[in-house]
Amino acid sequence: MRAVARASRVRRWLVRAWLLLFVGGVAFSVGVALGAPVAWPFDVVYTLGPGVDAPELRAPGDGKVRVVVLQHGMWRTSASMLRLARTLEAHGYEVLNPGYRSTRGQIEQFAAQLHDAIEARAARGPVDEWSFVGHSMGGLVIEEYLRRADARAPHACVYLGTPHRGAVLADLRRHWLLFEIAMGTGAAAQLATTDPLHLRPIPFRGCSGTVVGDRGDGNASIPGPDDGTVAVGEATFAGAADSVVLPVGHTSMTVARVVQRQVLQFLRKGAFDHAVAAGFDSGGSRDGHRAR
Repeated sequence: MRAVARASRVRRWLVRAWLLLFVGGVAFSVGVALGAPVAWPFDVVYTLGPGVDAPELRAPGDGKVRVVVLQHGMWRTSASMLRLARTLEAHGYEVLNPGYRSTRGQIEQFAAQLHDAIEARAARGPVDEWSFVGHSMGGLVIEEYLRRADARAPHACVYLGTPHRGAVLADLRRHWLLFEIAMGTGAAAQLATTDPLHLRPIPFRGCSGTVVGDRGDGNASIPGPDDGTVAVGEATFAGAADSVVLPVGHTSMTVARVVQRQVLQFLRKGAFDHAVAAGFDSGGSRDGHRAR
């Protein structure tokens, strides 16, 4: 019986693997045909699967229109935020998930594009609350947008692995030829800790929460604990309403269920659920189940 059960599990795993390969191949082909960024097929496949179901964290049922604006990180696409978008929509939020070509411009330009997307949505009908969720460099784009005099004031901001004052990894690699080829010389250079962008004040600190990834010494090039890309100390800032440290990697922040739940928690309560966060060990698991 054990052998039969084991064979059945192997078959299911193989079916899922082939399904992912098929979907990935289709996504890649469609992406190439449409001229989409290289990361788009990966983002589409990576965000497949269910989100979080937390009825107690649904948006209040008071009839207000609550829009959550998402911004992806460097070299990624809006597709990288799709699982989080599905979770938010399932909990009563409207989602605005505009993309930008992160290797072809500077953060100020991306903030201007975000402004245009937000105003286009505002022109379609009234919005009672605007909230923002940014992953990695997407958080810097949101911050630059919120510095604008014509920005929509946020109800809440949640930053996922955002290097608010730059990243030491960018300091170390921004002059590498391969880094410049892959990431460009615009916004990628602004990720360096010495860039003047990071001297500007961080807006709306009092309604902002930071989600910090900690995989221990995940990247030997980064001093101290980090999420593999951003150091723990780089991913938060003084004056934030709340901050939570989770055992997740930089890339997986956009799909990890524990992160999605914390986003819902902050949007609903204005603070993170630290009791839930404490239930996850350094491997990202709780009660024997792997955090996703």
